[in-house]
Amino acid sequence: MHIDLNNCALYRGVTQCLPGGDGLPRLSRMSAKLAELYNYNEAAAIRAACATGVRLLFETDATMLELRWRSLRMAREVHGCDIEVAGEPMLTLLLDENDDNACLQLQLPGKGMRRVTIYLPHLRELQLESLRLNDGASFKTIKENRARLLLSGDSILQGMTTSSPAKAYGTVLANALNMDYLNIAVGGAVMNGAVARAAAELDWDLALLAFGVNDCSQQIGLHREKKEAEASLQALCAGGRQVLLFTPLPWPGEGDKNLQEYIDCQIEVAERFPGVMILQGYEALSIAQENFIDSCHPNDLGNRKIAEYLIAKLKPLFGS
Repeated sequence: MHIDLNNCALYRGVTQCLPGGDGLPRLSRMSAKLAELYNYNEAAAIRAACATGVRLLFETDATMLELRWRSLRMAREVHGCDIEVAGEPMLTLLLDENDDNACLQLQLPGKGMRRVTIYLPHLRELQLESLRLNDGASFKTIKENRARLLLSGDSILQGMTTSSPAKAYGTVLANALNMDYLNIAVGGAVMNGAVARAAAELDWDLALLAFGVNDCSQQIGLHREKKEAEASLQALCAGGRQVLLFTPLPWPGEGDKNLQEYIDCQIEVAERFPGVMILQGYEALSIAQENFIDSCHPNDLGNRKIAEYLIAKLKPLFGS
């Protein structure tokens, strides 16, 4: 039984769902305006094109599932994907990293109609090619009634480098709050008012903004940081929407850089916006190397600790 991949109601975490000339959908988490803003070099364009946060969500009584896609460019060599069947433990599958034509096949646990979420590999660009269930299975898409969380930041919020997409802290947070989510984070990005203005045009209810390490690493300067933070918060808070400013995490590779000055700058700006809640990265995670996969990016353990901190702060306020 083949499922129509051009049914845009099947997807979550996308801004664009357009038919391609080959009859297959072109999915993007970025709007055309955001994609253009992140097209300043090849690395940024690849990271923006990754399927970060893109999911398939549906209900079925199927016993078997097969999903095929063609792998294109990648930001990191991470090949895991996650499948969640309601009421069952999360399944994580590691695919053949040398196979450009991926095929995910599995027996679905449980019985009867149940909700299935497929988290696509988050650090690669891909083209979906087919979704098949066993013959005679029932299938239906799900109307989205949950509030939507916007995730805007750099590589850490994009999930670099968790071993699979559902382990990234933004995903864990959204699921704990029972929210839909759109992740427009891009590795290497800095605080940017133009990105925030483009993001403000999208459909969301609550935004998490998390930049800073790149700003400091690239030494963009505190004057520019203040200007871009002001522009970002002004755009995102327009219309009364609430924003969560998550300040930078500890940076093991900081050396003699002045990260704390960038943190102080962000906080000073955010305190002037009544609709902004400040969350401290240094409270979420220690600088212990066990939390990091390299000199900057949290590993699976670090992401879990970040998520636990954010959930404790936010679930009493936004959980449903």
